[in-house]
Amino acid sequence: PEAIPACLQPGEGLFSLQVQVNAEGSGFCYNTEGAAVVDLCDEILDMGLMTVSDVPQVEASIVPQLFRTVVHKRTLACPDKHNKWIKGRRADLRGALQKAIPCLADFLALFNAYEGLLAMNPEEIVAGKVEAEATLDEIKQCIREHSQKEREVLQAVPESKIVGFFEVTCTEIKKTLAGKHQKTVELLFNMLQGRFRDGCQEICDNFSGIYAVLRKAPKDIEGITEMKEYIATVPSEVAKNAADIKRCLDAFTYLEEAGIKMTGDDNFQRWRVFGSPKDTYDLVAKTEDALVEAEKSFLEAQADEQQEFDENLADLGAIISTFARYDDLQKVDEIYENVESVNDRLKEAAVKAKLFNSRELLFGGEVTDYSSVQTLTKEWEPFSQLWVTAHDWIHSSANWNGGPFEKIDSKQCENWTMASTKTLFKAVRALEKRDDAAKILDIAKDIKGQVDEFAPRVPIIVGLRNHGMRERHWQQVTDLVGAEVNPQMEEFTLDKFLELGMLQHASQIADIGDRSGKELGIENQLRAMQAAWDKVAFDCSEPYRTTGTYILKGADEVLALLDEQIVMTQAMQFSPFNKPFKDDIDEWNDKLVYVSECLDQWLKVQRAWMYLQPIFDSPDIMKQLPTEGKKFQSVDKKWRGAMTKCNKEGHALTRCTEEGLLQMWQVANNDLDIVQKGLDDYLETKRGAFARFYFLSNDELLEILSQTKDPLRVQPFLSKVFEAMKMLTFTDQLVATQMHSKEGEIIDFVSPVVTSGKNVEVWMTEVEEQMLASVRNVVKVGVESYVETERTEWVQQHPGQVVINSSQVHWTAEVEDAISRADCAGYHAKLKE
Repeated sequence: PEAIPACLQPGEGLFSLQVQVNAEGSGFCYNTEGAAVVDLCDEILDMGLMTVSDVPQVEASIVPQLFRTVVHKRTLACPDKHNKWIKGRRADLRGALQKAIPCLADFLALFNAYEGLLAMNPEEIVAGKVEAEATLDEIKQCIREHSQKEREVLQAVPESKIVGFFEVTCTEIKKTLAGKHQKTVELLFNMLQGRFRDGCQEICDNFSGIYAVLRKAPKDIEGITEMKEYIATVPSEVAKNAADIKRCLDAFTYLEEAGIKMTGDDNFQRWRVFGSPKDTYDLVAKTEDALVEAEKSFLEAQADEQQEFDENLADLGAIISTFARYDDLQKVDEIYENVESVNDRLKEAAVKAKLFNSRELLFGGEVTDYSSVQTLTKEWEPFSQLWVTAHDWIHSSANWNGGPFEKIDSKQCENWTMASTKTLFKAVRALEKRDDAAKILDIAKDIKGQVDEFAPRVPIIVGLRNHGMRERHWQQVTDLVGAEVNPQMEEFTLDKFLELGMLQHASQIADIGDRSGKELGIENQLRAMQAAWDKVAFDCSEPYRTTGTYILKGADEVLALLDEQIVMTQAMQFSPFNKPFKDDIDEWNDKLVYVSECLDQWLKVQRAWMYLQPIFDSPDIMKQLPTEGKKFQSVDKKWRGAMTKCNKEGHALTRCTEEGLLQMWQVANNDLDIVQKGLDDYLETKRGAFARFYFLSNDELLEILSQTKDPLRVQPFLSKVFEAMKMLTFTDQLVATQMHSKEGEIIDFVSPVVTSGKNVEVWMTEVEEQMLASVRNVVKVGVESYVETERTEWVQQHPGQVVINSSQVHWTAEVEDAISRADCAGYHAKLKE
């Protein structure tokens, strides 16, 4: 705003006031109100009068002998505050002062333009800029705006002004208002400084990461290749930071030009950021030079390694060629260790060959042919297969044949035997093709013969080591071999089984073991199904509404589990392996079917009970349907008893298998069907007595019939029973006197309808009769009063349909009269008027 002018001509102020922020911080006020100054002047006048009212006369002090006989104190005569002249002067003073008070208000009102500035929060403004990620140009513009506004405030608000008798000081409020803009500018500069420092740190961190990679010395040719690949990406990495570098440098330049004091560290960071791209490229050049030297060194080192590798391959070849002479099984452990050593060296050689070839490609040289590694591996394979298998067989066969039978891992034994049979077959074929392997070929055939001889025993091991083997299965084995066989026998070993002639029954024993496993699966499945019910319970923790009893919750989970287990149990009943558990399976199936039937009946009772309970909770319904009411009360008593038990113990299987529960629910459902039929017949009787009840649903009709003593319960359903009727007017004695339309029109009944002591269908029939009679009556009144009343008044006095109908009656009569008098033209002219 423009400079605030003085309200009066400049002069000397008698009183000094100061403009300040009010207590709420939302506006302006004086440190002392003008009215208080007027009162203060009054007080000063009173104090002056009081002071001069007690001045003693000087005569008594100068010639006291003249006043010896005077006992009272003599004072100078002085007017008091009740003096007429004093009152006049006081009034003049107050009047003059009060004339200046409006000027104070006008002057203060000039500051209202700054209320928005007063409410401005510099911190919020800056926070908004930070959140919006404002650019440097946007921040510079914001700083310029607030700096300009600060200058405007300083120019517009005076230091002080004379307003009437008052000198108003504005110094502090001026500082406060200007300080808002000043604080905003200061915070914006601080934000820029923080952004500059954070940006510099982030850029330096980015380049530090690049420096760290470039300074990392490669350990091999792969490292050199990776470094070259990384160097190729450096220009793009530098380019990614270019925009951030420019922002930081622009921010520093602006802050410096604005006179903001920057620290020595800020200057250091500025030049560090500025020089980071050049420093990076300088380091790239040094790194590339170092890579050239490192590559030469690695190439020389690889040549040495390859020479050593060739010598190692020659040594391996010599060692492999000697293995054809190894023919002593007594030294199998020693030979096995040598075999494992050769295996490890061949694996290592294969890895090194690939590594050398890949490095040769990286060096850009020719790739060396190391196919000899594969040749050696192929030549070595039969020796390795033979001695590894021989070692395993010699150490395992003793445990399998003569060791404790219960410690044999049947699965491992079966897999090893199958794999070793194939391995030894390949080894024998390979050795047969060698001219120098006659002796070791005999060993291979010997081991192969032992393994082939052992193979028929494997089904016995697999069968008898099955986890499903029970006493009945051991008895079957005993009957089969003709001798006692069980885990408690004195010598429970495979060799003992062979002595008993078990080998000739190997296939039958395998079948027994296989059957035991499948029977175990059925047994475990049955136990799992039974255990699944341990934590399945109904939720009957909260009472149902205000009934004081409960309803079943959580039945969906029970039904889903029932359906799943009934299908599984029926599948188990058809399994050929269910014989040992057939009785248990049948019993479990019967229990599940019983639970399913019981729960179905229970839920059926619940649905009917939830529907009928609020109906038969009404004394009126109980009075009108006594037989059905008694049956429902009987079911309700059973329901409450069962649900009380369920509330105390909600385990689903326990509750649904309770003796007699299914029969109880079946009887209850039959009783509820009878109750429902009786209720339907009762409603049909009511509809027969008053046909318009067919327009209502069963629930709506029951809502009315359950409260026959309260005719007002009919009101919500009137619009369904009588299409155009919204409600009735009832007196305190429940006498219906008027009917209301949906449009708000009211028609009085010709004869009021008394509802007390009558069934609802009776007085509703009377309402229907009165509806017809009353409509007929108002139409009659409308027709008759048409000729007696001005049309404008007549239209307002009658319902809309009466107006339309009565108008048509008179129009028709007048048209007929005009036609009979052959005066249609005259009537036409009348209608135009």
